[in-house]
Amino acid sequence: MSASSHALVIAGAGATGIASALAAARQKIPVLLLEKSAQLGGTVTGTLIHTLGGFFDDRGDVLNPGLSAELIERLVEASPFTCKRRIGKTWVLNVDPTIYQQVIGNWLNEYPTINIFYQTGISHATINTQRIDAVTVIGNGQSRTLNTLAVIDATGRADIVRSIDSRLVTEGSALAGLIVQLGGVSSDTLDFPKGLALLRHIWKAAENHELPPECATLWLDNGVYPDEIYVKFSFPANNYDHAQMLTVVNLLLAFLQARPGFANVFIRCQGQLGIRDGGRVHGDYTLTEADLKQGRHFDDALCRAAWPIEHWHPEHGVSLDYFPPGHRYEIPLKALKVGGLTNFFVAGKCFSAEPRAQASARVVGTCWAMGEGLINAHFGKS
Repeated sequence: MSASSHALVIAGAGATGIASALAAARQKIPVLLLEKSAQLGGTVTGTLIHTLGGFFDDRGDVLNPGLSAELIERLVEASPFTCKRRIGKTWVLNVDPTIYQQVIGNWLNEYPTINIFYQTGISHATINTQRIDAVTVIGNGQSRTLNTLAVIDATGRADIVRSIDSRLVTEGSALAGLIVQLGGVSSDTLDFPKGLALLRHIWKAAENHELPPECATLWLDNGVYPDEIYVKFSFPANNYDHAQMLTVVNLLLAFLQARPGFANVFIRCQGQLGIRDGGRVHGDYTLTEADLKQGRHFDDALCRAAWPIEHWHPEHGVSLDYFPPGHRYEIPLKALKVGGLTNFFVAGKCFSAEPRAQASARVVGTCWAMGEGLINAHFGKS
């Protein structure tokens, strides 16, 4: 695509960015999808999320039609291990993060109007008369200026908003997460009550300094395949030390190898640090916790959501505030509009919301629906 062409520029190839790109391509809108890393999939593939929340209501029905429903169909078709799963009062989609990455990659490749640039970001935005007319893009040591139809910041950390005016971003404080995928585990290892007993044994070992303190709040979950489990750590993002966590994981592995069902356990993969709240933008409207609990409707609603308020408090840990049966709320376009600019939006985890509202709306299924809804609202649904 030449520098003189006009395109929809999307920064961030996670759930929201991918959904926005696909929705735009279906309207024959040229798309430049920029990703800072070397891979697609954002948080799901980077941090190894295998339980995708936000696609279903409390009855297990799909909340939003369109791309969200089609993604589920494609994931189920791609692997017999993809399935809907009930966890407590919620329903999630159980999926191998690698399968997810393959499916979205193949899906994007179906549209020649989507151009993907890896290890690339926006360094500058040219603003005229309340519009971003062009952006300067840097990738692979090269810089070029591109004309824009619109710009979507789907980075999860409001990177583009920060480059324009950092005062428009409120920093997040939710606990970060680290996920480790273990293989070679007996298939019934976490069956009740064995799984709970194992967790308590790990927590007690951490309390007695037999395991590092990072193990004191970890959680274990069955994986997608019979021989795997996922280990989930949580801690403040600024406390993360990669080398230290490698040591922690290896100590935990040695501890588990002495337990029944873990004789052959090994580390299959370790995810990147997962940031649950990388900062929230001050938009034209801020979605509130009260909006969620009241099930508020908006004239400019983009999508529906129903995931509980899953708040990872920096001091008190996780809390789940469930909505009543059948309850849902809406996310408005004005919560994605930034600083009075008519063609600049922030979507996904860093949209304009109170912390506890963001704690519900940040999940994958909602981000997919938000991305598609934004395109349909701004460009008109074809």
